[in-house]
Amino acid sequence: MSKTQTTVVDRLGNEQAITRTQDSVRKAWLCGLGAYSLAAQTGAQVFETLLREGKALRPKARRQIKESSAELVNTANEGIDRGEQLLKNRLLQPLNSMLLASKRDVEQVAERLRQLTTEVRKLTAAGDAPAAAKATASARVKPGAKPVAESTAAHDAPPALSAS
Repeated sequence: MSKTQTTVVDRLGNEQAITRTQDSVRKAWLCGLGAYSLAAQTGAQVFETLLREGKALRPKARRQIKESSAELVNTANEGIDRGEQLLKNRLLQPLNSMLLASKRDVEQVAERLRQLTTEVRKLTAAGDAPAAAKATASARVKPGAKPVAESTAAHDAPPALSAS
């Protein structure tokens, strides 16, 4: 073959190779566009499917969350109860055995003191009236006798406490 013939054959072979390459590239490009289109369609379908599944599972998920949170709350409450019991056993019982007065003990004593103060005032008021009547009666009976000293009951009674 001559050089010109070889060049024409080479040129035709190169053109055919270029055409085949262009066709392959075009097919690859179309394949990519098809894949993108399919992914877009499938993606929308998958999205809708996932949305339906999520809506269907929502009540079950809520129920599981409520159950889990209830279990966590119960566990936390049990821990708190154990902590309170340990506090009572290890701190408060030894303090009680030391005979220290608690707030409740002080309140009970204060209430009893108020009751006794009220009773003393009543008795003092009730005791003053008969003693005064007795003193005036004895003064009338014995006109020549020495004056009667103040009632011993008034001296023996404790002083009234203020209500403050």
